[in-house]
Amino acid sequence: MFIQKYNRGFNVLDAAKQRIAFIFDNYENIIVSISGGKDSSVLAYLSLIEANKRNRKIGLFFLDEEVVYQSTVEQIDYLMSLYPANTNRLWLQIEFDLTNATSFEESQLKCWQKGKHKIWMRSKDPRNIINPPWGNNVKFRSGYKWLDFYGVIENFEKMYENTAFLVGLRATESPNRWRAVSKNPVQIAGKSVFYGTQKPQNNVSFYPLYDWNFHDIWKYIYDNDIKYSKIYDYLFKKGFGINEIRISSLIHERSFKSLCELPEFEPDTYAKLTERIKGIQFAQETGRNAKVFKAQKLPKNFKLWSEYRDFLLQTYPYTDKKEIFIKRFAKHLENEFVARQQVRQLVLNDYENNIPVNSKEDPRIELIKYYMEVL
Repeated sequence: MFIQKYNRGFNVLDAAKQRIAFIFDNYENIIVSISGGKDSSVLAYLSLIEANKRNRKIGLFFLDEEVVYQSTVEQIDYLMSLYPANTNRLWLQIEFDLTNATSFEESQLKCWQKGKHKIWMRSKDPRNIINPPWGNNVKFRSGYKWLDFYGVIENFEKMYENTAFLVGLRATESPNRWRAVSKNPVQIAGKSVFYGTQKPQNNVSFYPLYDWNFHDIWKYIYDNDIKYSKIYDYLFKKGFGINEIRISSLIHERSFKSLCELPEFEPDTYAKLTERIKGIQFAQETGRNAKVFKAQKLPKNFKLWSEYRDFLLQTYPYTDKKEIFIKRFAKHLENEFVARQQVRQLVLNDYENNIPVNSKEDPRIELIKYYMEVL
């Protein structure tokens, strides 16, 4: 993968500072998205330093999913408190639907649901935004009848114009991220900016750390003695690989496997989570099982992945989301390679298509055809 190279004496840190300064030069309103992870923590730290230098305020935006590590909550609070005079606290604790990949019976969690405050993971903080800032003018995403995670982001961003949204995305994490960052440069002050993406209402998303790698992030954290989530240390001590050492939600389709170690890392968080939502104990015990969430082995009751897929569709309990799956699957090729991926989406309640199906001819069939021709 191509990563921008710099002359000796000028590195990715210098480049990031230069980009952030450029953004401050051209935008009055700047909002940094933070997740509690290492990348967004570094981005927030760099942006706050620049804001302090210029005696300006920037927004720190955190969409609180409620079902997160306690270490994440502590990290967000730390970042919000670093430069209070330069920080607009945009910590949202509002009601919205979040995919629950651990249960068919309760496929969505309504975060911060009214009337269920006694079983919330924690109480709302009066310093935070605890009601939808857009009031009653909520708009659902196309094809949706409920407000989900991405719907909250869209509604939040539509409240702003001529705003720079800074995101801690790094291209080294995947080729798709590299393409997302660099394929459509934006024109700002007569300059083509390859680390930005144009958004509605003259807003732009910027990725000032897009060319940093894993080691750059940790070197900066070490050199500047920045606090970070304890979960990283736990994962490292457990021997997880670089691509597995990440902080995210505890129940969605890309990160529910973190439940497997949660009782060891944060037992109190795990105890609260089992009371808050269904499926947690089952996912904690089977999260790395090839037959269950990974969909790598067929259950013995079924001979084909397509047969298993049809069974899951027939028994899927939510009509509105079932229709999303049916319409999506109708556009896919019909073979066992594709059907296995469709099964995984159904098992994980991935109606949002966060883990897309690679709709192509079964590579095993193609391989057999090839060898029949050449042998």
